[in-house]
Amino acid sequence: MCAAKTVTASLRDLLHDCIGSEATHQGDRLREAMELLGLGDRRTTVQAMLACEAYESAAMAVLGQRGFLVSRGSTGTCLASVQLDDGDDITAEAATPALALLAAHIAALLAEAVAAKPDAPLQSDASARLH
Repeated sequence: MCAAKTVTASLRDLLHDCIGSEATHQGDRLREAMELLGLGDRRTTVQAMLACEAYESAAMAVLGQRGFLVSRGSTGTCLASVQLDDGDDITAEAATPALALLAAHIAALLAEAVAAKPDAPLQSDASARLH
């Protein structure tokens, strides 16, 4: 198995975990994303935010300069949309704003990888949608 497939599979697993995680696991998901994505010079910032449980701020730091929108309904449902390079956006639903942001970001990374290699099969998830 080549490294690119391993990273794609890891991203898909993390996306699934973000969508299915409870609020108590958002720090774990953000740490997993930090390890998987590297983050370069943002890594120290994300680590500091995680240390003080600033999960939403950490999720925004993971996103970098990507545009985003976050909402939470009165029932507690959290949605996040992030902008793709082509101007479209991806929306994901999760238990917290941080998990929704992270899930949408990972879904966007997967969508951009598929766009870069159009012959690769796309595995969709009902909680991550392209708009």
